[in-house]
Amino acid sequence: MTLPAPLCFTGGRLETNAYLIPGRDGLLCFDAPEGLADEARRQGWKIEALLLTHGHFDHIWDAGRIEAEHGCPVYLHPFDAPLAASIDYLSLFGIEERFPLVKTLIDLDVPTESDLPWAIGGRKFTLFHIPGHSAGSVAFYEPAEQRIFGGDILFAGGVGRWDLPGGSRETLIDGIRRHLMPLPAATAVHPGHGPATTIGREKASNPYVR
Repeated sequence: MTLPAPLCFTGGRLETNAYLIPGRDGLLCFDAPEGLADEARRQGWKIEALLLTHGHFDHIWDAGRIEAEHGCPVYLHPFDAPLAASIDYLSLFGIEERFPLVKTLIDLDVPTESDLPWAIGGRKFTLFHIPGHSAGSVAFYEPAEQRIFGGDILFAGGVGRWDLPGGSRETLIDGIRRHLMPLPAATAVHPGHGPATTIGREKASNPYVR
């Protein structure tokens, strides 16, 4: 299967990005916003594994459907597992809809103080646990392609919000500076919302991490 890498799908009321890249037996998918499952069916995509950058509802909305319809493993940092186990909190955001939960989550047990070499679908990644937006936020760095799939950790010109439960401005920015800013300047950053950017661009102009 040959697709542009990465393919980006944007869905849900918060315009959340999912990214899909070729794996060994299908597509590796980063995050699962609302509408992804229907789009996968329309396009005839086969998802080999679902890799969740964190557990906020807009990133896991279609995760249960993807798991059921594709029979694929779903990975998430254990610190965010409670967010995926119960979605009753959605009422606090004025959201009455509910979505199928993931039946089996596989832990991405990434240490906070160091990185974790990790491979899936014939691709090699370095995983960084960077809390501060959520307790279990993870960035997937693929050195061979010089790109990061980091959910809501780092944006073009900004960083993830830190005012939600488990959030911390100091922890988030420290993790970005320690793990992401030392990467090559040409490294592409594919965020959970908005356009792609690069480490070099953010290092030069992002007011939060300069």
